[in-house]
Amino acid sequence: MEAILYVFAVKFLDDNDLESIKEAIAMTKLGQMIWDDALEKGREEGERIGQERYSRLIMILNKEKKDDLIIKIAADPEYREALYKEYGI
Repeated sequence: MEAILYVFAVKFLDDNDLESIKEAIAMTKLGQMIWDDALEKGREEGERIGQERYSRLIMILNKEKKDDLIIKIAADPEYREALYKEYGI
């Protein structure tokens, strides 16, 4: 039902009308549910990307025989970010 509403709104309404509807929907329970779902999906995607970056960095450091740095990146987020930049991750 929600998808049909969006299709009709985009097809038949101008930008000002869409903005008004967006504000009205945002103040409803359905609007809050949609927002909460989007936030949760964003968090999950962010966690997945973070895990992939972390794994890639560990693999690179292991391949370069820099195992001492693996422990350091686990304990020091700032150093880990610096290595992400250094290795282009």
